Amino acid sequence: MLPVFKLSNGPIPLLAFHGIGQDHRAFKPLAQALEGRYAIYAFDLFFHGAHTAQVTDDVLTKTRFQEIIRSFLDQHQIGRFAVIGFSMGGRFALATAETFTQQLDELILLAPDGITISPWFRMATSTGFGRQLFRYFLKHMPLLHRFGMVFLSLGLLNRSVLRFAESTLATPEQRESVYNSWSYFRKLHFNHPKLAESLNNHPVRIRFFVGFFDQVLPVSFIKPLTRRLQSYELTVLKTGHNRLIEKVAKLF
Repeated sequence: MLPVFKLSNGPIPLLAFHGIGQDHRAFKPLAQALEGRYAIYAFDLFFHGAHTAQVTDDVLTKTRFQEIIRSFLDQHQIGRFAVIGFSMGGRFALATAETFTQQLDELILLAPDGITISPWFRMATSTGFGRQLFRYFLKHMPLLHRFGMVFLSLGLLNRSVLRFAESTLATPEQRESVYNSWSYFRKLHFNHPKLAESLNNHPVRIRFFVGFFDQVLPVSFIKPLTRRLQSYELTVLKTGHNRLIEKVAKLF
């Protein structure tokens, strides 16, 4: 099981999945805004927050994750619910929506990862050699920084993305968490036509919130899914990536 924290009370259970380098506390501003409307159950994802259990497999499969969610729903006697995911947590929100569509009332995605796969993520995780190279660079951060500056000068990397990467990889503990997370979550990807068809066939309210200045997961990254959806809501807020949950909380 994953550690889960109930942050607010309300008639609608809302399963919440945080981003890379965060934990359940990332949703506290949202919990304050939604108190009385949603009962927010915020998970600490693998290698984050209060999750200290050793994983026993090399990669997280959607089947295994869905078993975890099914067990949680059974334990709390939850029938219908909503789900929200920010950044990396978007993968887990989508994996939940994919299996539990018939029980889902609302899908809220904040700058979600998992729709468009970053070429950097694919390069770092898709092969054993790529993962070894990724770990090597994480152990030699000055070299990684120099490569980042070269890619920046060539126009292959945005400055805000470089700043986000450096802040996310600032300490040895953060670097270990990022490596473990990227490697372990690499199989959480989706068949966009199949997922869209399932969502279109059920009365799920789908809401996207993205940052106008977000270069980490920009609005264009949701298009492979949104172009196949019959109905969805899109809100673009004047913010970057890191403050998106806070801005959405103020909007609510």
